[in-house]
Amino acid sequence: MAVHSPYNSWASKRPVSHDANKKARQATTVNIQAWAKGKAELENK
Repeated sequence: MAVHSPYNSWASKRPVSHDANKKARQATTVNIQAWAKGKAELENK
């Protein structure tokens, strides 16, 4: 069992973010960006 001290960097906790709201926000942003990209391509033709 690793000793939890600030000096054993090899046993540090990994920053894991299980944030459902963040994932939903990012998915929405990606969808909007994809839609905007398609709209811009149509306007350029």
